Amino acid sequence: MRGQATVEMALTLVFGVVPLTLGLIAFTEAAWTYHGLSVLTRLGAQYAATHCFQDSAGQNVMSWLTDATNTSLPVFPDRPQLTTGGIQIAVQYSTNDLVNGISGAPTCSPDCSSACIPDFVTVSIVPGNPSTYMFNRFLTSLRLPTIQVPAFATTLPMESGVNPDTTP
Repeated sequence: MRGQATVEMALTLVFGVVPLTLGLIAFTEAAWTYHGLSVLTRLGAQYAATHCFQDSAGQNVMSWLTDATNTSLPVFPDRPQLTTGGIQIAVQYSTNDLVNGISGAPTCSPDCSSACIPDFVTVSIVPGNPSTYMFNRFLTSLRLPTIQVPAFATTLPMESGVNPDTTP
C-alpha cells in the first residue's frame, strides 16, 4: 500500500502539477508582454501628442520608445527587442479635412512650429508579416507554437505644437 501511494503521488506531480505550473508561467509571461505592449503604444501616443511634429515617420517618438534607458516605459520580458528591431513600431500623423469629410497625412512641412500641427497621432505595434514580433519566450521550451502578436494601436488628438523638452 505504501509503495502504491508513492507511485500515485509521483504520477500526479509529473502529469498534473508540473504541467500546470509550467503552463501558468507561460501564460503569465504572455499576459505580462501583452500588457507591456499595450501600455507602450499608449505612452508612445501620449508622448507624440504632447511633443512637436518633426517628421512624418515620428523619429522623435521612435527614438524615445526604443531608448533602452527610458524608465518611463513598462518593463516586460521582450523589451530589449525594441532596440534590436524585433518589435516594430509605427507612428502615423493625420489631419481631418472637415469640409470634404476625409482624413489623411498632413500636407504641411513638419518643422516643429505651431503653423503645422496634425490633428491626430497613432502609435502602433506592426503585426502581420513574418519578420515582425511573435511571442515565444517560454513557449518554445514547452514545444508550443509561437503566438502572433495582435495589432496594438493607440490614437490620440494632438495637444501641442511645441517641444516641451526645450520650451521653458
